[in-house]
Amino acid sequence: MTRKYQKTDALSEALDSKNLEKVLEFISEDCVLIAGNGEAVRGKENIGKVFEGFFPAVKSTKHDVTDIFESGESLVHRGMVTYTRLDDSQLTIPFCDVFKMKDDLIREYYIYIDWSELFN
Repeated sequence: MTRKYQKTDALSEALDSKNLEKVLEFISEDCVLIAGNGEAVRGKENIGKVFEGFFPAVKSTKHDVTDIFESGESLVHRGMVTYTRLDDSQLTIPFCDVFKMKDDLIREYYIYIDWSELFN
């Protein structure tokens, strides 16, 4: 079965390379981002600021997307992400990203992850 939103497969690569410009290519101007139990962030520019703040807080990330599900305008990426902290220690945890799509862009971006150990 051909997937409708194959373009989003490159999102993890853009995140792992900390390429903000590339990440924002996937996001609609009116996108809403909710990460973990955080507040909703509205608009592409504000979402860019969230990633700008997060990228320097970790040395690197490596996403391993193990499952991708599509249903209508909804898309789910599930897998494991390994964070390398600034002190070179690592943490690998599961994540699940849920996207609501519109015109091949993410208009709702939900990140389900437990970051409680990341900065301890």
